[in-house]
Amino acid sequence: MRRCSFGAIGGLVGLFAALGTAHAQNTVAAVCQRWVCDRADMTEGTSTADIASCTVGDLTGEGRPNSLKAVNLYRFLTGMPVVTEDPGFDSMAQACSIIQAANGLSHTPTTTDTCYTAAGASASNMSSICDAASVGCIDLYMNDSGNSGFGHRTWIFSNLLGPVGFGQTGSGGRTMTASCFYQTGGMGRAAIPFVPWPASGPVPLAAITATKVDSSGWSVQSDTINLTTATATVMDGTTSLPVTVTPNLPRFGAKYAMEILPNGWTSQAGHSYAVAVGGTTPPISYTVQVADCTGYTTAGCSTDGGATPVDAGGTGSSSSSGGTASSSGSSSGGSSSGGGPGTAGSSSSGGAGGASSGGGSGSSGGGSASADAGATGSAGSDASAGAPSGFGADNAKQGCSCDVVGAKTAPREAGWFAGLALLAAPAARRRRRRRA
Repeated sequence: MRRCSFGAIGGLVGLFAALGTAHAQNTVAAVCQRWVCDRADMTEGTSTADIASCTVGDLTGEGRPNSLKAVNLYRFLTGMPVVTEDPGFDSMAQACSIIQAANGLSHTPTTTDTCYTAAGASASNMSSICDAASVGCIDLYMNDSGNSGFGHRTWIFSNLLGPVGFGQTGSGGRTMTASCFYQTGGMGRAAIPFVPWPASGPVPLAAITATKVDSSGWSVQSDTINLTTATATVMDGTTSLPVTVTPNLPRFGAKYAMEILPNGWTSQAGHSYAVAVGGTTPPISYTVQVADCTGYTTAGCSTDGGATPVDAGGTGSSSSSGGTASSSGSSSGGSSSGGGPGTAGSSSSGGAGGASSGGGSGSSGGGSASADAGATGSAGSDASAGAPSGFGADNAKQGCSCDVVGAKTAPREAGWFAGLALLAAPAARRRRRRRA
């Protein structure tokens, strides 16, 4: 199959935007089969790191392939192109993880920290960090409960993302375990006009419940559509559903972001939720079709563990000249490993992520995310490579932190935000704030 560059994808998106025509949408069968296949094996990897001797070690087994697969699954559902894994970024993430496991989560480690290295400290500034095992943390980043800016989620859906790296220290239990998802400095050029979560078009109900998005908040992000004063309504048929809208969220992974929080209702299978975002140019509209994936099994997966290849293109298009925009995406290919485009200039050590073969399911590190504030790189640091103009200093070398409730009890100093947060300036260590 011919591979497309992100530049080509961006050109196609621009063409569909200019024409105002709909790009090929995912089907219910495509998203359900992909979800079932890619979630069939969520086995965590094995870390060879040792805090006692400060041996950085490595993450072996299924940890990295399954983490990458989880990231690309969510990007597939929104019509985003796949990202690849870079061995150098894996090494950075691994150096980050031992500092986090030994000392507690912080984006700004100090030289007096146990197992401190300059590489690990730098990577801590440029990663999402989590006090659980790597694969299970992807769902926690997507949940992003309590975060004032959905920084973890917006980085997963960032046009800039790719390539990425993963590292882990610890066995995945709730003591002395941490993982890092190295993500900034990416070379992605997706150029998707805007990305909502839950996505436009069919979305498995299980994906909504796994990310607990009805309680943490729906989101829309864009690099080109100004959401600073955005408004939003959500309709279920002819019923207007109550929502709390928070525009102008902090800029992490995207130039603009907003929250749409359901008030007293939850997504139901078989329902379609029409979202209209106003106060923007162009206005945005899309429909979330909640799919019941009951009945889909791994029997529909290909021999390498991925979903049987289907036409699983993007999720609509964006109208750039007035009118209404709908969620846009590029073809993210089938679910077999190795498919889809790589990022320009990146070194890929893994495929785009079909489900890996091998038994086992579920991730260790479950539970819900606690509230912990994260810090970013030092003030004045260079912005991530290729960041669109106007991102500003708050998009520079940013990471975000994610804690599992009950995972640790050591206090931390307070940062700016309660929640899984990102900050635009250095912060001291933070104390844990658990999500209710």
